[in-house]
Amino acid sequence: MTAPGPGLSIAIIDANPLLADGLAVLLLQDPGFAARVLVVGPSGPWDAAGELDVIILDPGQTESCPTEMMRKLGCRARAVLGYCSTLSDRLARACIAAGFRGILPKTVSFETLKVALATTAQGGIFIDAAFAAAIAPDPDEETPPAPLQEACLSARELFVLKSVAHGKSMKEIGKELDLSCKTIETYKARGSSKLNLSGRRQIVEFAIAQGWVDSSRAPPG
Repeated sequence: MTAPGPGLSIAIIDANPLLADGLAVLLLQDPGFAARVLVVGPSGPWDAAGELDVIILDPGQTESCPTEMMRKLGCRARAVLGYCSTLSDRLARACIAAGFRGILPKTVSFETLKVALATTAQGGIFIDAAFAAAIAPDPDEETPPAPLQEACLSARELFVLKSVAHGKSMKEIGKELDLSCKTIETYKARGSSKLNLSGRRQIVEFAIAQGWVDSSRAPPG
C-alpha cells in the first residue's frame, strides 16, 4: 500500500525527542510518502499545523485516557495512530474503543509503520498482530451475546456498520450516501441492535470476525 496523493501531513507526539526527530527524518527521506512531518507536544504548537492526515502518539506516555486524547487531538487530524512502547492489550482496547484508527508497538519495522500510516490516512483500521488480543472481549467485562449473522441487516445498515468498522465518522458516511448524520446514526443503531452489539469496539470485533476488517491490515474505507 502506498500513501494517497502527493504525501501525508503527519504530526509526531512522543516524550523521547530523539525517537520523534529520528522518525521524522526517516519519513521525510521516503520519496513521495510524507509531505510534511511535525514534532509537537500534546499542547502544540498547533497554530501552523493546519489540517493533518495522521497524528502518531504513544498513549502510554500520558495520564489522559484514550477518550480524552481523542477529544483533544481527533479534531486536528483525519486519524490518530497509537505507537506504543508497552504491550498492553487493555490500553490498546481502550484506544480502539475511543476511536484510534491504528495501534502498533514501537518494535515494528519502519515499513510496517508506513503501511499503518497509509491505511489509517485512507480511512482504514490497522491493528498490529501484537495487539490481536485487544479485539477480543475484555475478560473483566461481561461477554456480549453471540452476534447474529449479517444477513439480517438491510443494505444500508450493513454499509454503515462496515464503514464504522473501518473508522469512518458519521459525517463521512453521510456524505457518501447523501444522508444526514442523524439518519446514519439511526442505521448504525438499528444494525447494532440486530447484532446485539454495543459501542464501536464491539462493531469492530464483529467486523473482524466476519472478515470485513483484517486485524493487521484493514483495506481503505
